[in-house]
Amino acid sequence: AQSIINSFTEEAFLSENKLTKKSVLQICIPNSYEFYWTVSAKKFRNKLLTEYNRFWNPSRITKAKALKMSKDQIITLASIVQKETAKKSERPIVAGLYLNRLKKGWPLQADPTIIYAKQQQVKNIVIKRVLTKYIEDTKNSPYNTYKNTGLPPTLISMPDISSIDGVLNAQKHNYMYMCANVEKLGFHAFARTLSQHNRNAAKYHNWLNKQGVKQ
Repeated sequence: AQSIINSFTEEAFLSENKLTKKSVLQICIPNSYEFYWTVSAKKFRNKLLTEYNRFWNPSRITKAKALKMSKDQIITLASIVQKETAKKSERPIVAGLYLNRLKKGWPLQADPTIIYAKQQQVKNIVIKRVLTKYIEDTKNSPYNTYKNTGLPPTLISMPDISSIDGVLNAQKHNYMYMCANVEKLGFHAFARTLSQHNRNAAKYHNWLNKQGVKQ
């Protein structure tokens, strides 16, 4: 395991491919790959890099350019979408909402980034409810998308293909807000206006309180 980590974080490899120790995770596209059991750590790493470059075919590159985003930015946003919703059918909608916020210069205010930032401070912390104190605790983190506008510096999780393609094929709509849908658990309630969102959020907070979820 350590030899794998060492190969992925090798300074020459990172520099040559314009990656960092955190962003290198983006070359690991979750998929099925074939290897001989005797494969070396470096050959394993190089194979994933080759497959990553193959993944970015002309069609995906064209879609990224249409969004005026780099591959790194697409992967970063996809990692947030991945953490935001487990429902593949929702991912293009969530991606569209975040793109709407980026276009307007709004902070993303993505709860998964707060959880990630807090977990950088406190290892193995379990967070089921993002509290204001977590936002304040991580105010100096570049991954705090409540305090900072734009995308965080790198991905926060390993997004699967459905999340990446969800961003590249983001749904065009006017939604600016979302929160968990208590009437359809696992999905989100989307809103165009703050007043609509506040009503949805009140339902969600009441549900959390009834479930005894405090943090």
